[in-house]
Amino acid sequence: MELATSAKSLTKDTADFAKSAVMTKLFKAPTPESAILWGLLHIKIVRCKNLRNLDKLGLKSLIVKRKKDLSDPYVTAWLEDYRLLKTRFVDDDLDPVFDEEFYCPVAHVTEGIKFKVKDKDVVKDESLGTYFLPVQELIQMNEDGDLQRVGVHKVVYLDGKKSHGSLEFFVEFLPVRMLAHTMEVPGVYFKQTKGNDVKLYMNADDDGSAPIVTYGEDAKVWKPPRLWRDIYDSICSAKHFIYMAGWSFDIDQYLLRGEDLKEAER
Repeated sequence: MELATSAKSLTKDTADFAKSAVMTKLFKAPTPESAILWGLLHIKIVRCKNLRNLDKLGLKSLIVKRKKDLSDPYVTAWLEDYRLLKTRFVDDDLDPVFDEEFYCPVAHVTEGIKFKVKDKDVVKDESLGTYFLPVQELIQMNEDGDLQRVGVHKVVYLDGKKSHGSLEFFVEFLPVRMLAHTMEVPGVYFKQTKGNDVKLYMNADDDGSAPIVTYGEDAKVWKPPRLWRDIYDSICSAKHFIYMAGWSFDIDQYLLRGEDLKEAER
Protein backbone atom coordinates (compact mmCIF):
# COMPACT_ATOMS: atom_id res chain seq x y z
CA MET A 1 0.00 0.00 0.00
CA GLU A 2 1.37 3.40 -0.96
CA LEU A 3 1.38 5.96 1.80
CA ALA A 4 0.51 9.56 0.94
CA THR A 5 2.94 10.84 3.54
CA SER A 6 5.94 9.18 1.89
CA ALA A 7 5.87 11.32 -1.25
CA LYS A 8 7.95 14.23 0.09
CA SER A 9 11.01 14.49 2.26
CA LEU A 10 11.52 16.71 5.27
CA THR A 11 13.43 19.96 5.06
CA LYS A 12 17.23 19.90 4.83
CA ASP A 13 17.53 21.26 8.37
CA THR A 14 15.52 18.37 9.78
CA ALA A 15 17.46 15.83 7.73
CA ASP A 16 20.76 17.31 8.96
CA PHE A 17 19.53 17.17 12.54
CA ALA A 18 18.68 13.48 12.11
CA LYS A 19 22.38 12.85 11.42
CA SER A 20 23.73 15.27 14.00
CA ALA A 21 25.80 14.41 17.05
CA VAL A 22 23.05 15.84 19.27
CA MET A 23 20.47 13.38 17.96
CA THR A 24 22.97 10.51 18.13
CA LYS A 25 23.68 11.26 21.79
CA LEU A 26 20.00 11.78 22.63
CA PHE A 27 18.93 8.44 21.15
CA LYS A 28 22.03 6.41 21.95
CA ALA A 29 21.17 2.71 21.97
CA PRO A 30 21.60 1.18 25.47
CA THR A 31 22.44 -2.29 24.06
CA PRO A 32 24.04 -3.62 20.85
CA GLU A 33 20.66 -5.10 19.88
CA SER A 34 18.89 -1.72 20.17
CA ALA A 35 18.29 0.89 17.48
CA ILE A 36 16.16 3.98 17.09
CA LEU A 37 12.93 3.75 15.12
CA TRP A 38 12.10 7.33 14.16
CA GLY A 39 9.32 7.70 11.66
CA LEU A 40 6.14 5.74 11.00
CA LEU A 41 5.26 2.09 11.52
CA HIS A 42 2.52 0.70 9.29
CA ILE A 43 1.36 -2.57 10.82
CA LYS A 44 -1.28 -4.98 9.56
CA ILE A 45 -2.45 -7.87 11.73
CA VAL A 46 -3.77 -10.44 9.25
CA ARG A 47 -4.81 -13.54 11.14
CA CYS A 48 -4.00 -16.33 13.59
CA LYS A 49 -4.36 -20.07 13.00
CA ASN A 50 -4.59 -23.16 15.20
CA LEU A 51 -4.58 -21.27 18.49
CA ARG A 52 -4.91 -23.13 21.78
CA ASN A 53 -8.29 -23.26 23.49
CA LEU A 54 -7.92 -21.77 26.97
CA ASP A 55 -11.67 -21.39 27.59
CA LYS A 56 -12.39 -25.09 27.91
CA LEU A 57 -11.80 -25.11 31.66
CA GLY A 58 -11.90 -21.37 32.25
CA LEU A 59 -14.10 -19.31 34.55
CA LYS A 60 -16.23 -18.12 31.65
CA SER A 61 -17.26 -21.68 30.81
CA LEU A 62 -18.50 -22.11 34.38
CA ILE A 63 -20.45 -18.83 34.40
CA VAL A 64 -21.86 -18.81 30.85
CA LYS A 65 -23.04 -22.10 29.36
CA ARG A 66 -22.63 -22.08 25.58
CA LYS A 67 -22.60 -24.73 22.87
CA LYS A 68 -19.28 -23.39 21.63
CA ASP A 69 -16.67 -22.36 24.17
CA LEU A 70 -13.37 -21.45 22.53
CA SER A 71 -10.69 -18.83 23.08
CA ASP A 72 -11.60 -15.21 22.26
CA PRO A 73 -8.29 -13.96 20.82
CA TYR A 74 -6.98 -10.47 20.18
CA VAL A 75 -3.52 -9.11 19.33
CA THR A 76 -1.42 -6.29 20.76
CA ALA A 77 2.01 -5.03 19.68
CA TRP A 78 4.57 -3.27 21.87
CA LEU A 79 7.79 -1.28 21.71
CA GLU A 80 9.16 -1.95 25.18
CA ASP A 81 6.38 -0.57 27.48
CA TYR A 82 4.69 1.46 24.73
CA ARG A 83 1.63 -0.21 23.21
CA LEU A 84 1.46 0.34 19.48
CA LEU A 85 -1.88 -1.29 18.75
CA LYS A 86 -4.71 -3.49 19.94
CA THR A 87 -7.08 -5.36 17.64
CA ARG A 88 -10.70 -6.21 18.37
CA PHE A 89 -11.26 -9.60 19.97
CA VAL A 90 -12.90 -12.40 17.97
CA ASP A 91 -15.40 -14.44 19.95
CA ASP A 92 -14.99 -18.23 20.08
CA ASP A 93 -12.48 -18.66 17.26
CA LEU A 94 -9.16 -20.52 17.13
CA ASP A 95 -8.52 -19.29 13.56
CA PRO A 96 -9.45 -15.60 13.84
CA VAL A 97 -9.13 -13.27 10.84
CA PHE A 98 -8.42 -9.65 11.87
CA ASP A 99 -7.27 -7.79 8.74
CA GLU A 100 -6.72 -4.62 10.81
CA GLU A 101 -4.20 -1.91 9.88
CA PHE A 102 -2.51 0.60 12.17
CA TYR A 103 -0.30 3.65 11.58
CA CYS A 104 1.98 4.37 14.53
CA PRO A 105 4.30 7.42 14.78
CA VAL A 106 7.45 6.32 16.64
CA ALA A 107 10.65 7.82 18.02
CA HIS A 108 11.85 5.03 20.24
CA VAL A 109 15.08 3.28 21.09
CA THR A 110 14.07 -0.36 21.07
CA GLU A 111 15.27 -3.90 20.57
CA GLY A 112 12.18 -4.76 18.54
CA ILE A 113 8.41 -5.21 18.35
CA LYS A 114 6.73 -7.74 20.61
CA PHE A 115 3.44 -9.21 19.43
CA LYS A 116 1.15 -10.65 22.09
CA VAL A 117 -1.87 -12.85 21.37
CA LYS A 118 -4.27 -13.09 24.30
CA ASP A 119 -7.55 -14.72 25.18
CA LYS A 120 -10.12 -12.21 26.44
CA ASP A 121 -11.60 -13.52 29.67
CA VAL A 122 -13.97 -12.46 32.43
CA VAL A 123 -11.42 -11.95 35.20
CA LYS A 124 -7.97 -11.87 33.58
CA ASP A 125 -6.90 -12.20 29.95
CA GLU A 126 -4.58 -15.14 29.37
CA SER A 127 -1.61 -15.37 27.03
CA LEU A 128 -1.98 -17.51 23.92
CA GLY A 129 1.57 -16.79 22.82
CA THR A 130 4.05 -14.11 21.77
CA TYR A 131 6.48 -13.34 18.97
CA PHE A 132 9.41 -10.90 18.97
CA LEU A 133 10.48 -9.11 15.78
CA PRO A 134 14.07 -7.79 16.17
CA VAL A 135 14.45 -4.14 15.22
CA GLN A 136 17.40 -5.02 12.99
CA GLU A 137 14.97 -6.60 10.50
CA LEU A 138 13.48 -3.13 9.96
CA ILE A 139 16.81 -1.30 9.63
CA GLN A 140 18.38 -1.05 6.17
CA MET A 141 20.66 1.71 4.87
CA ASN A 142 21.68 2.81 1.40
CA GLU A 143 25.22 3.68 0.28
CA ASP A 144 24.89 7.19 1.76
CA GLY A 145 23.97 5.81 5.18
CA ASP A 146 20.31 6.87 4.97
CA LEU A 147 17.61 4.60 6.39
CA GLN A 148 15.43 2.91 3.78
CA ARG A 149 11.76 2.04 3.64
CA VAL A 150 11.47 -1.60 4.77
CA GLY A 151 8.53 -4.00 4.74
CA VAL A 152 8.35 -7.40 6.45
CA HIS A 153 5.58 -9.97 5.92
CA LYS A 154 5.70 -13.03 8.18
CA VAL A 155 3.80 -16.09 9.31
CA VAL A 156 5.36 -17.22 12.59
CA TYR A 157 4.75 -19.78 15.31
CA LEU A 158 3.84 -18.25 18.67
CA ASP A 159 6.51 -18.88 21.33
CA GLY A 160 8.40 -20.74 18.60
CA LYS A 161 6.06 -23.72 19.06
CA LYS A 162 3.83 -25.15 16.32
CA SER A 163 1.40 -26.40 18.98
CA HIS A 164 0.73 -22.79 20.10
CA GLY A 165 -0.55 -21.74 16.68
CA SER A 166 0.64 -19.09 14.22
CA LEU A 167 0.39 -15.34 13.67
CA GLU A 168 0.45 -13.61 10.27
CA PHE A 169 1.39 -9.93 10.12
CA PHE A 170 2.96 -7.22 7.97
CA VAL A 171 5.20 -4.43 9.30
CA GLU A 172 6.49 -1.49 7.27
CA PHE A 173 8.90 1.10 8.62
CA LEU A 174 9.10 4.52 6.97
CA PRO A 175 12.02 6.64 8.24
CA VAL A 176 11.24 10.23 9.19
CA ARG A 177 13.18 11.60 6.21
CA MET A 178 10.66 9.97 3.86
CA LEU A 179 7.60 11.49 5.52
CA ALA A 180 6.03 14.67 4.23
CA HIS A 181 6.32 17.75 6.42
CA THR A 182 2.59 17.82 7.18
CA MET A 183 0.14 17.46 10.03
CA GLU A 184 -2.05 15.10 8.00
CA VAL A 185 -2.89 11.82 9.74
CA PRO A 186 -2.11 8.83 7.47
CA GLY A 187 -4.50 5.96 6.87
CA VAL A 188 -7.76 7.84 7.47
CA TYR A 189 -10.85 7.92 5.25
CA PHE A 190 -11.24 11.70 5.04
CA LYS A 191 -8.14 13.43 3.69
CA GLN A 192 -6.78 16.79 4.82
CA THR A 193 -8.41 19.79 3.11
CA LYS A 194 -7.56 23.48 2.83
CA GLY A 195 -9.57 26.67 3.18
CA ASN A 196 -11.63 25.47 6.15
CA ASP A 197 -13.54 27.86 8.37
CA VAL A 198 -12.82 27.35 12.06
CA LYS A 199 -14.55 29.07 14.95
CA LEU A 200 -13.06 28.75 18.43
CA TYR A 201 -15.15 28.69 21.59
CA MET A 202 -14.00 29.47 25.10
CA ASN A 203 -16.94 27.64 26.70
CA ALA A 204 -19.94 25.67 25.49
CA ASP A 205 -22.07 28.64 26.50
CA ASP A 206 -21.39 31.98 28.14
CA ASP A 207 -22.92 32.22 31.62
CA GLY A 208 -21.39 35.59 32.32
CA SER A 209 -18.21 34.19 33.87
CA ALA A 210 -16.00 34.95 30.88
CA PRO A 211 -13.44 37.72 31.49
CA ILE A 212 -14.11 41.15 30.01
CA VAL A 213 -11.67 41.73 27.17
CA THR A 214 -11.35 45.02 25.33
CA TYR A 215 -9.57 45.57 22.04
CA GLY A 216 -8.97 48.29 19.46
CA GLU A 217 -8.45 52.03 19.83
CA ASP A 218 -12.09 52.55 20.79
CA ALA A 219 -11.92 49.82 23.46
CA LYS A 220 -14.48 47.48 21.98
CA VAL A 221 -15.66 44.75 24.34
CA TRP A 222 -15.14 41.21 23.10
CA LYS A 223 -18.27 39.09 23.31
CA PRO A 224 -17.61 35.34 23.61
CA PRO A 225 -19.28 33.16 20.95
CA ARG A 226 -21.95 30.77 22.18
CA LEU A 227 -21.63 27.20 20.96
CA TRP A 228 -25.08 25.87 21.87
CA ARG A 229 -26.78 29.00 20.52
CA ASP A 230 -24.86 28.78 17.25
CA ILE A 231 -25.79 25.10 16.85
CA TYR A 232 -29.46 25.93 17.52
CA ASP A 233 -29.45 28.79 14.98
CA SER A 234 -27.73 26.58 12.38
CA ILE A 235 -30.35 23.86 12.80
CA CYS A 236 -33.20 26.37 12.56
CA SER A 237 -31.80 27.85 9.35
CA ALA A 238 -30.88 24.51 7.73
CA LYS A 239 -32.43 23.68 4.36
CA HIS A 240 -31.81 19.93 4.52
CA PHE A 241 -31.72 17.45 7.40
CA ILE A 242 -30.30 13.99 7.98
CA TYR A 243 -32.54 12.14 10.40
CA MET A 244 -31.07 9.65 12.88
CA ALA A 245 -32.91 7.31 15.22
CA GLY A 246 -31.63 5.15 18.03
CA TRP A 247 -32.12 4.15 21.62
CA SER A 248 -29.25 6.36 22.86
CA PHE A 249 -30.77 9.73 21.94
CA ASP A 250 -31.90 11.89 24.87
CA ILE A 251 -34.69 14.20 23.71
CA ASP A 252 -35.01 15.85 27.13
CA GLN A 253 -31.79 17.84 26.67
CA TYR A 254 -31.96 21.38 25.26
CA LEU A 255 -29.37 23.42 23.42
CA LEU A 256 -30.78 26.63 24.82
CA ARG A 257 -30.91 27.71 28.44
CA GLY A 258 -32.71 30.35 30.52
CA GLU A 259 -34.35 33.25 28.67
CA ASP A 260 -33.24 31.87 25.29
CA LEU A 261 -35.23 28.69 25.92
CA LYS A 262 -38.32 30.56 27.09
CA GLU A 263 -38.19 32.78 24.02
CA ALA A 264 -37.83 29.79 21.67
CA GLU A 265 -40.83 28.00 23.26
CA ARG A 266 -43.19 30.93 22.73
